[in-house]
Amino acid sequence: MFRMASPTESATLVSLAESTGIFAPNEAADLLGGVLEELHAGRLGSGHQAHVWASSHLSPAKGWVYFGPTEYADGVWDLWWIGVAPRHQREGIGDALLKFVEGQIIGAGGRLLLIETSSLPAFDQVRRFYAKRGYLECGRVPDFYAVGEAKVDLPMKCGRGEKRVNLTPRSPEHVERTSQAHIGIQARSSGYGAEPAA
Repeated sequence: MFRMASPTESATLVSLAESTGIFAPNEAADLLGGVLEELHAGRLGSGHQAHVWASSHLSPAKGWVYFGPTEYADGVWDLWWIGVAPRHQREGIGDALLKFVEGQIIGAGGRLLLIETSSLPAFDQVRRFYAKRGYLECGRVPDFYAVGEAKVDLPMKCGRGEKRVNLTPRSPEHVERTSQAHIGIQARSSGYGAEPAA
């Protein structure tokens, strides 16, 4: 079942993120912990939300997701984090979380969900997870996270009554515009992008 993330479980959610192995020591606390604190303090703006997947209303989280609308873009939403505790991966929770996010965005009148992740080989599984669900790469920003680590853009048109389709670039110029349009959003975000939720 899904429920809104509670301020009292932020430490548990950060620990779950750490358990995925995506973050360096203290990185999850600095990045995701800070985002959760800002979210629960109401400082992230309308539409930003974190949800938990758990067996029951009172049971601990097995996975969680954080997403929100993109400022200054009509109907565009960003998925900043999605993660499942390693011992609960391959149980369909990642699929359920992603479908939940898509449903929330459609319900809010959104039209496009953007996922951004790393180009490093350690994220091959992450990119495969999204590719299997129709999220195909449309652009990269070289050296975005660090020298040699590009940001990979994976958009999906999913709302406003339109057929759910992946977006592929029409030209190299389209790729460049798509990539550049989200540099500011990612730079202002405390998230590291969407991570595996198998």
